[in-house]
Amino acid sequence: MTSDIQYPDNFIERLHAVWGEGFLSPGGPEEVHEIVRDLDLAGKTLLDIGFGTAGPAITLARELGAGLVVGIDVEEPLHRHAKAMVDAAGLSDRVDLRLVKPGPLPFEDASFDVVFSKDSIIHIPDKDALFAEIRRVLKPGGIFAASDWLSGEGPDAEAALKHMGGHLHFEMATAPQMEKKLRDAGFENVKSVDRNAWYAIVVEEELRTLERVYEDLVAKVGKEIVDPWLQVRRGAAKAVQGGGLRPTHLRSTKP
Repeated sequence: MTSDIQYPDNFIERLHAVWGEGFLSPGGPEEVHEIVRDLDLAGKTLLDIGFGTAGPAITLARELGAGLVVGIDVEEPLHRHAKAMVDAAGLSDRVDLRLVKPGPLPFEDASFDVVFSKDSIIHIPDKDALFAEIRRVLKPGGIFAASDWLSGEGPDAEAALKHMGGHLHFEMATAPQMEKKLRDAGFENVKSVDRNAWYAIVVEEELRTLERVYEDLVAKVGKEIVDPWLQVRRGAAKAVQGGGLRPTHLRSTKP
C-alpha cells in the first residue's frame, strides 16, 4: 500500500454510502463470512491486512468469534474512522488497530493463526514480498484467507479494464499469477474462487444505490467530486461485465 492518502474523509463517506458503514468494498458482513467459510475462528488470533474502516475486523470478532483481531493499515483517516467504529461496537479489547508504514510486517514469526485481508492486496506492489511475510508471521498450519480485485486475461479483459479510472493506485494480477506467487512463497493447498458472476449482479445494485443517494452525496462533498467518481463506478461496472475486473477469493495453508 502506498503511503500517500488515497482514502480521505470524503472518499470514505462515498464508499460507506454504497457499501455500508465500516466497509470500503462490496458484500458487507456476508462477504466476510464467505471469505472465511469453513474456518473455525473461535478464540483464534488473526491479522487483518488493510483494515479499512473496520467492518471486516468487527465481523470477525463479533460474529465469527475470533479471540483477537490485529488490524494494520497505512492511512490516518482510515485508522481514525476504524477506531471510532471499534469503540462504538465495544470491541476495543478484541480488535487492535495499528497504523503502520508500508514494508515488512511488524510482528514476530509465527504470531497468527489466520491472516485475513479483504480487497486490499491490490494496493501492494510487491506481492512476492508480502506473501513471504504472511507466511513468516503465520503459525505452522496457519491459513491465509483473503479476497482481492484481480484482473482477467486476454485482450478483451485488458480492454475492459481501460474503462476504469480514478485516483487509487492499483497493482493488479491474474488469478494464476497470484496462485503461483503463493506457491513460490511456500504455501500449500493454494486455490482461488472467482466471484465475478456474483459481483456482476451486485455492481448494478451499487449503481442504483448511487443514483438514489446522489443528491445527498453532492450536498455533502460537492458535485465536482461526486460526478467523476460516478463515472469511475460506471467504468468499474463495465470492467466487471467485460471480465477485466474479477473479484476473487484466495486461500492457502502454511505447512
